[in-house]
Amino acid sequence: GAMRPREKGEGGEGGGKEKKSAPPPQFNILSVKRFDPRGSLSYVEEHLETFSLSYADHSIITGYVGKDIVQIGRYYALTRFGCALDCNDPHFDGIDGILGLGMPDAALANIPTPLIFAVSNDRGGIEGANYINEHPLHQRKFAFLSTALSGELQLGGYDRASTNADMVYVPTTSTTEYSVNVQSLTFGGIELLNWVDKSVPNALPAIMDTGTTCLVIPDTLLEGRVSEKPYSKFKGIMTKGISFYITIDGHLFEIPYEFWWQRINEAPCVQATPPSYAGLLLGDVVFQSLVVEFDLSKPSRCVCERERGREREREGSGR
Repeated sequence: GAMRPREKGEGGEGGGKEKKSAPPPQFNILSVKRFDPRGSLSYVEEHLETFSLSYADHSIITGYVGKDIVQIGRYYALTRFGCALDCNDPHFDGIDGILGLGMPDAALANIPTPLIFAVSNDRGGIEGANYINEHPLHQRKFAFLSTALSGELQLGGYDRASTNADMVYVPTTSTTEYSVNVQSLTFGGIELLNWVDKSVPNALPAIMDTGTTCLVIPDTLLEGRVSEKPYSKFKGIMTKGISFYITIDGHLFEIPYEFWWQRINEAPCVQATPPSYAGLLLGDVVFQSLVVEFDLSKPSRCVCERERGREREREGSGR
């Protein structure tokens, strides 16, 4: 065969061998606990239907669709779900699966119903069927809270013992994601969302996302809506020991220092959003600060938030 051209610095006169860069990390499917359909007597094949699911960070999961009895807590139902075979993102190493707490409107036609909807159908069956082997959740509500190392999912509502203030109900702004309106974000009393036109109501969408680790804020001028880039401004005034305060639909909430500062890395868990998204992502640092209840039983699909119980946080009970 033909010889390939010699690269600069490779062999020959006046140079050693070129150093080869290490290959990029790959997803290791052996790092996760996989579901084996052969071990289930109730598993039903879905005619080898496949799926491909992509996320905003360009990660892609591919696999096939199956059907079986799925249980979460003490609730269970026969429902379709995706069995992943491959992923292009090594950050999924060690992650056994994605629970499925999203909204059906966000799903593709070939993606199964989110699990929280599948197990909470109180009409006597999943997707119009009527199964005897079903114990549904009759209130389509769930709450989520977390620590730096673990999380807690509460089904049917929220545990009042995990909170120390009155619950606030906030309507979502989307039928495809848990998005709320944020009017203000301050750090140490300094406003990071400096609206240019203060004569009109101003707000940014903020997605409540348990799949995001940090507080993610814009680093653009938002097409002239703000006078300074919020993330850059935060980086310029960042100080340890200071809390964020965020105003969601007119209600003020605190994000304490111990939650946005990662002690394990000695670094802030605050990041810039991609330029293509003019909003915020409220990740685990918010779920450590608040108990967030997602009420899907009403057409308005309210998101409810309540201050965390600090006593419970210190005790670490139930997590």
